[in-house]
Amino acid sequence: MSSEHERLFESADTLQGRLERLGAHAYLSILALLTAGPYVMMILISLMGEGWQPVTPPKLIPDTWSFVNYTNVWVGNTALLDEPFVGFFVNSIIYAGGATLIILAIDTLAGYAFARLEFRGRDITFLAIVSTLMITPMILFIPVYTWFNQFGLVNTRLGIILPHTYSAFGVFLMRQFIKTLPSDLEDAALIDGCSRFGVFWRIVVPMLKPALVTLGIITFITVWNSFLWPLILARDSALFNLPVALGFFQGQTSTLWAPLMAATAITLVPMVILFVSMQQYYVRGFVVGGLKG
Repeated sequence: MSSEHERLFESADTLQGRLERLGAHAYLSILALLTAGPYVMMILISLMGEGWQPVTPPKLIPDTWSFVNYTNVWVGNTALLDEPFVGFFVNSIIYAGGATLIILAIDTLAGYAFARLEFRGRDITFLAIVSTLMITPMILFIPVYTWFNQFGLVNTRLGIILPHTYSAFGVFLMRQFIKTLPSDLEDAALIDGCSRFGVFWRIVVPMLKPALVTLGIITFITVWNSFLWPLILARDSALFNLPVALGFFQGQTSTLWAPLMAATAITLVPMVILFVSMQQYYVRGFVVGGLKG
């Protein structure tokens, strides 16, 4: 009798487990469709003719598949944009790449100092830096513009890069990650006569790959998507980045939807490649960096 009851409980548990897995798969499938839907629509619209406009009922399947919008956008051969999109693409790479390199250098050094060095006011200084995360960047637009204008940095690539080179989150992330690393190797190197910077460069930095990749991806994506700083600090359209350039496809009376979607797809490609190729380090950097306070 007991064996029959055991079989009944096992079958019930198995059925419940299957139903739970089925429900989870259904939920994740619906969530994936809702997430991927706008991107699929973007690609389909980008393959329409340049003059495509939304209609009712919606027509999202092109009669003929054409990549002409991508080529026209890339070389600047559209009704509202006559400048090559490749120039804005290069600007975005310069801004995002330059700001990322600067932040990685500064925040790694700062994170190491707050995690390993003992100095007066260390904890208060760290708290003050982290507290700036509560300040919205919008309140800095006017003072930064005034200051940059006095130093001749307005309408320069350096001026567009500099506002993105401060990251309190980066200092916090690097400090948290370094505190999870064992200090035995560093202590041994110091005893053997290695300098503090030598310990940092030869021992600590090689172990920071997950955190560096995480901070690098976050910074690169943030600067790549930056809109207001380039719009405020760049007067010459040759200095605009991709998000600002996307506004050219919206005229006063009409919007070139198909070229706009093609330009948006071009803008997203580097982000997708970057995240997919570095995903394992990105996730590990967040997980490990949050383990120790």
